This record gives sequence, C-alpha cells and structure tokens, in this order.
Amino acid sequence: MKNLILLFSFLAIVSCNGQTDLESLKFDEKVSDNITKGEKETEANYGLLSYKQADVKNYKLGTVSFSEYTVPKGYDYSNNNLALFVNSYQNNQYLGFILNLAKEDEGKKLIDYLTKTYGNPEKRSTDKTGAAYFWDASAKNKWIFLTQTQELTQDNTKYTNTKLIVVKKGTRVENSSDAGTFSILDSFTLAYPKK
Repeated sequence: MKNLILLFSFLAIVSCNGQTDLESLKFDEKVSDNITKGEKETEANYGLLSYKQADVKNYKLGTVSFSEYTVPKGYDYSNNNLALFVNSYQNNQYLGFILNLAKEDEGKKLIDYLTKTYGNPEKRSTDKTGAAYFWDASAKNKWIFLTQTQELTQDNTKYTNTKLIVVKKGTRVENSSDAGTFSILDSFTLAYPKK
C-alpha cells in the first residue's frame, strides 16, 4: 500500500512538473528541439520570427498555468496560444515569447503574477475599453509588454483578450541590428504612449 501511495505521489509531481516554465528559458540560448517542431510564424506587429506551440497547456509562467481554450463562436485568433521568438531559424536562439489568453480569468492571474514578481507596471494610454502595461525588468534583462482589449465573437458577445510579449531588453523590430531601427519598446510607446 505504501508503494502504491508513493507511486501516485511521484506521478502527480512529474505531471505537475511536466510544464515548461517560460521564466526558466534563457535569452541567447538555443531552444530545444521540441520547440522548433512548432509552426514557423512571423509576429505581425514587430516582425519577430517564432515557433507557434501546439499545446499551450504544456507551458506556464511562474505559478500561472494555461489551458487549451477557444472562445465559443470566436474567430481563428480567439483562443489561448503561444509562440516562442528566436533570433533566426538557423541559430534558434531564444529571444522571448508572445502569449495570447482569451480566457479572462487566466489573464487576471497573469497580471497578478507579473505585478507580484516585477512590481507595479507602467500604465500606458489606450482606448477606454483596453489596458496597456509595461515592465522594465532590467535585473532579468527583459522587457514585458501586456495589453488587454475587448473583442467580439461572431455573435457579438464581448470577451477580454490578454496579450503578453516578453523580449530580451533592447530587441529591435525584426530583430534588426541596425541602431536606426525602432526598438520594440519604441514601437510599443508609439501605439501606447506614456500617461
């Protein structure tokens, strides 16, 4: 009986620890082969190369886990999804990630975690129905950008969408090395000015 209890305890620990913590990924290190099996994409706003991950539930951010969730009667983008940024498809060095959460309670948990971990964010200007936050996590060499927007389903039901982008501090649009190219922070500031 003791052996059975130990076996179940071990299995529970292994299954809980089976998620990759996004906080544990290190900038400039080569990503694992499991990550590169994802679908290649270029992020729409900042032109960063990424691998879209098939199962967002295999990842977490600190204490926050994510579910496979799709908004009922939503559009193709109305779901929880994750893509990991790399410097190039040849070198596959980790540059950050983009996480989209269409499940409202997971978005709230994410903001709570970020605030507890990195302090109060810099609040940015946005329209009346949205929110935009920025954390300069210098000690960890990263920039953290979070936006929340009100979205509509195909039958005009409202839901809150949370988008989190974490990148290596100093990253430029299209991961350019040209000092004349806007940084991700510059571009974010144009869209969401300081209050």
